[in-house]
Amino acid sequence: MNNTVIIRGLFEFVQQLILIAMAKDLPLTLIVATDADETPRYQSLMTASTACRQFSLLAKAKPDYSQADTLIIGNLVPLAADRDADADLRATLPLFRNFVNAAMAAGFNGKLLLAGSNDAVLSVLAARFSGIDHQRVLGLGTLPQSRLLEQLLQNQLSVGAADVRAFVVGTTNAHLISWSRSYIGPAPVLTYVANQDTSFGADEMAADQDQVDDPAIVTNQTLSVLALVQVLSAFYEHQPFIGTVTNVQTGSDGQPVGLASPVLISANGIKRLADVVLSDEEQKEYAEIAAEVRQSLDRIAAGEFDQNDSDQ
Repeated sequence: MNNTVIIRGLFEFVQQLILIAMAKDLPLTLIVATDADETPRYQSLMTASTACRQFSLLAKAKPDYSQADTLIIGNLVPLAADRDADADLRATLPLFRNFVNAAMAAGFNGKLLLAGSNDAVLSVLAARFSGIDHQRVLGLGTLPQSRLLEQLLQNQLSVGAADVRAFVVGTTNAHLISWSRSYIGPAPVLTYVANQDTSFGADEMAADQDQVDDPAIVTNQTLSVLALVQVLSAFYEHQPFIGTVTNVQTGSDGQPVGLASPVLISANGIKRLADVVLSDEEQKEYAEIAAEVRQSLDRIAAGEFDQNDSDQ
């Protein structure tokens, strides 16, 4: 198998991924696509990677995209301090388009993994103008939030990691916890709320909701990197799993939309085993989130985010 991965993103995020990948000794060659003047920043990390048995690290201004199995794109610009998603998208779009187009022109034909903000929108654009099969385009989506929720439930109910299945769906910024489809062992989480023999109740659910909804989770790069490493382990360490990553779906209007929902992540990319079945109230909220993503895509198509292209 070709275990060559190329990543483009801001230094802090890429650095965190490198450190964890080295510590786990992931079986892959990670190539950082970086500007020539930034290459020296990675020199000490490249030197350290030589101590790994499987993991290796390179930094190149012009990597060979045709040889890569996976292309990871993180945030290409620092996020707006006021969490202005429109500003982030406006600054990102021209850089994103140029980078993906350059990679495709250079022969890239692997899996495309979006690890930055606005991946719900960017996944649809990437699939559209790259021509890559939808099963090989994914974003981190709400996987960090789902991982956090599962850990909170494990701690509250004193159960093991294999005993909890909990899903946060939607998008990074607009998401919902699917309590109706979250399980502890054989029983839905909601049954524990009504059980007087457990210490888990409405207050604990509300506390979990607050932590998952904390805006700081969206910008927590370490949580994102940990989720990214789990995806890479599925790709290259034969550890497939079902997780809430962003995938391109067909909306109610028949148009593509990017949303995070439970799919199988494996060496081949992603596969939807079944459509997510939510409660009526959750489905209504999920549809509203999908409509927001679709609106952003329509605004992009109308040119609302192109006004700064000339500044690039």
